[in-house]
Amino acid sequence: MTCTKWTYENLVEEGRKYQTKQEFRAKSSSAYAVAKNRGIIENVCSHMTPAYVSWSDEKLVKEARKYQTKQEFRTKSSSAFAAAKYRGIIEKICSHMNPARVSLSDEMLATEAKKYQSKYDFKKGSNGAYQAAHNRGLVDQICTHMDNLHPKWTDEKIRDEASKFKMKSEFRANSHGAYKAAWKRGILDDVCTHMIDLKTAWTYEMLLSEAKKYTTRGEFSSNSNAYQKAAKLGILDEICSHMEVTHINWSDAMIFEEAAKFKSRSEFKESSSLAYIAAQRRNILDKACNHMGFKIKYWSNEEIAQEAQKYETRNEFQKFSTAYGVAHKRGILDEVCSHMKYTERVNWTPKLLAKEALKYSTRRDFYRKNNNAYVAARRFGILDDITEHLEYTDRYNTRDVVYLWHAEGDIYKVGITSENLGEQRIYDVAKVAGFIPALVMLENVGTVMAKRIESQILKFGKPVSFRSNFPGSSEFRHFSSTDLNNAIKLIKTGN
Repeated sequence: MTCTKWTYENLVEEGRKYQTKQEFRAKSSSAYAVAKNRGIIENVCSHMTPAYVSWSDEKLVKEARKYQTKQEFRTKSSSAFAAAKYRGIIEKICSHMNPARVSLSDEMLATEAKKYQSKYDFKKGSNGAYQAAHNRGLVDQICTHMDNLHPKWTDEKIRDEASKFKMKSEFRANSHGAYKAAWKRGILDDVCTHMIDLKTAWTYEMLLSEAKKYTTRGEFSSNSNAYQKAAKLGILDEICSHMEVTHINWSDAMIFEEAAKFKSRSEFKESSSLAYIAAQRRNILDKACNHMGFKIKYWSNEEIAQEAQKYETRNEFQKFSTAYGVAHKRGILDEVCSHMKYTERVNWTPKLLAKEALKYSTRRDFYRKNNNAYVAARRFGILDDITEHLEYTDRYNTRDVVYLWHAEGDIYKVGITSENLGEQRIYDVAKVAGFIPALVMLENVGTVMAKRIESQILKFGKPVSFRSNFPGSSEFRHFSSTDLNNAIKLIKTGN
C-alpha cells in the first residue's frame, strides 16, 4: 500500500475537488486529516459552501418563499424551518403558503359525501371530511343517499375476515365491524375456532394432538398457547419428541463438550456462537476454554493492510482486531486507515449542540447520524429543549406496544416498543442474548398504558442474572406459571 505525501499544493488541489468539508472528509479522509492537523484546513476549504447556515430573518423570509406549504418547507429546509419556529416568526414568513388544512363548509362536506356509496367508504376515503361532518352532527343529513356505515357482513364475509387473525383480541382491534356482527349473530366462537384461545382447558390428549400439528417448537409456541400449558405441566419434551430441534438448552456439561472441539476462543465463538454465548451467560466461559492455548498472531504489514480494509472506521478497526495496535506501534496506522471515514472530535457545548440539532428533521435522524452529539445533549440535560422542533415528525417516540416472549425454561422477556418497528426490537435483543424468541404477546395498548404495564410486569418473578449487561438485559425475568398468567392478563386487560 502506497502512502501519499501531502504537500500544501497537493492538499489545495485535492480540496478543490469537493464542494463541502463533509464531502472532503468522506471522500479523502487522509488529506482532510493532514490539513486539519497542520492548521490549514480553512485555507484549503475556503472555496467550499459552509455546512452550517447562520439564518438571519431576511434569509429565512427568502428561503420560505421557495415553498408552497409548511410541510414542503419543513421537509426540504428543516434547519430554516426550525430556526423560524424557534424565533416565533414561522407564521409571518409562511403567510403566503397554502394552508395544510382547509376549513370545509357544510356545502363542501355534502359535495364530498356524494362521492361515496356508503358511510364506511366515506369514512375510509375522506376521513377528515367525515369527522368534520360527524362533529357538526351532519353525517345522517349528508349521507341519506348511502347504505349503512358498515359493510353488509354476511356469514361468509365474517368467516373470511376472521380467518385473517390468530387471536380474538387481534380480530376485535383490526376489524371491529366484522367482530361485532359475529357477536350479534351468535357465531363469534364458530368463526374463531382456528384462533388461539388463552382460556382453553387443555387435557393431556388435547395437548398431544395440538403438538402433532407442528414440526418445530418455535412454530408450536408462536401459534398455540398449548405450548405454555405443556411447559407448566412439565410434559413439553414428551409431546414435542417428534419435532425438529432448532434450539438447544445448553447445560454446563454440553458446553464443556462443545468447547473441547476447538483450540481457541475465536474459533469457538465463530463456529458455535450459541454455545459460546450460553457459556458467557452462565459465567463458565473461562472454565470451558481452560484447555485452549493463548496464541499471539504475528501480523505482517500486508496482512495488516488487508485486515484494515474490512472496516470503515478506526474505532471499528480498534474494537475488533489486534492488527490495529500493531499498526499503531509500527507507525503505519495512518497509511492502512487512509480509506476510512474520518470522525472529527468535537468538544460539545450547549450552543454547538443546539446548532447541530437544527440539521435534522427527526430525533431518530439525530440519534443515528450524530450519536455523540445526541448523547452529549442528553448528558447536558438539554435534549428535549434543542429537539423541540423535531417532536412532531418523530414517529419512533411512540412506544405504544407491550411484548412478552419466551427465551428458555422459565425465562421470559418483557418490554415496550413502537408499532412502527414491529417485532424488530424483539429479535435484536434475542440475538444479543443468544436466545431464539417465542412470541407470547404483542399488544398495542397506547403509550401511557405501555409504560404502566411494563412496570407492573417487571415486579413479577425474579430478575435473570447475566455475566454482562446489554440493552434490555434488565427486563428478563424468571416466571412461575402464576407470574406468566398474571403478565398475560395484565397485557390483555390493563388490570
